[in-house]
Amino acid sequence: MSIETQCGIEPEYISVNDAAIYAAESEWTVRDKLRRGIYRAKKSGRRTLIKFATVKAHLDQLPDASFAPVSDKKKGDA
Repeated sequence: MSIETQCGIEPEYISVNDAAIYAAESEWTVRDKLRRGIYRAKKSGRRTLIKFATVKAHLDQLPDASFAPVSDKKKGDA
């Protein structure tokens, strides 16, 4: 997924809402990560502008997902 302006340039700062959409998490979770220092931000009046690189860096450092293998056996097979 990519967040780009109409000019095709990745922004340096994004809104809380855009960060939530990009990271597939709620705005509340984004604000919690701001409070815990996981994401960095600036204030512009009442707006909170999150440094996009910190969102991407946090997602990149998350562990890979692993899933249990699917069994070929059907229910009721012995």
